Amino acid sequence: MAATTVNHDFRHHVLYHYNRFASLYDLGEFIRRGTRREAIELSGWQPGEKVLDLCTGTGQLALTFARQGAAVIGVDLARGALKVASAKSMGSTAAWMEMDATRLGFADHSFDVSMLSLALHHMPEPVQVDVLKELGRVTRRRMVIIEPDVPVKPNWVSTYVFVASIIDESEYMHEWVHQDLVKTCERAGLHVENLISTTYGIHRILLCKPTR
Repeated sequence: MAATTVNHDFRHHVLYHYNRFASLYDLGEFIRRGTRREAIELSGWQPGEKVLDLCTGTGQLALTFARQGAAVIGVDLARGALKVASAKSMGSTAAWMEMDATRLGFADHSFDVSMLSLALHHMPEPVQVDVLKELGRVTRRRMVIIEPDVPVKPNWVSTYVFVASIIDESEYMHEWVHQDLVKTCERAGLHVENLISTTYGIHRILLCKPTR
């Protein structure tokens, strides 16, 4: 299948899902809140540093950074999600931009720290590599990637995929559960410093650096 067809299908599904459910997405934030806090701590962000929150969704992670004084930009493809983020950010220093994660309109090394939260599993792996290359290009110091964790026991995989595909509406969950995410990051030119499983094994956090 041609890359343009893959990219078109990927964007169409993501836009449909996140624009349709943008107003409801934060109802599940209680599941993600602890992971987001841990990811911010692991990022090693320092006052005065610039932060990119790629695939920001409704902006919760970006707003948490902004409340701590970060100069943060939240980027997403879904306009409906960005509208929710903007409505929540009155009086905040956070900025929002509608942009394709595979073609970021930022100069090299524009951000000290970049975050990518719960987005890669919605993409085919070749697109993931493109996104991670762009993330590495615009990031100077560290990238933090949050993604769903996957079952350790093989006999749980089928049930996990069925439930996760319904809840998360990912087209690529069947491939995702068998994917080596560390190797995907390395293919994109990133150095993976650490891989951390969060409480109850809901999420995993990868700490990466550009290998330039």
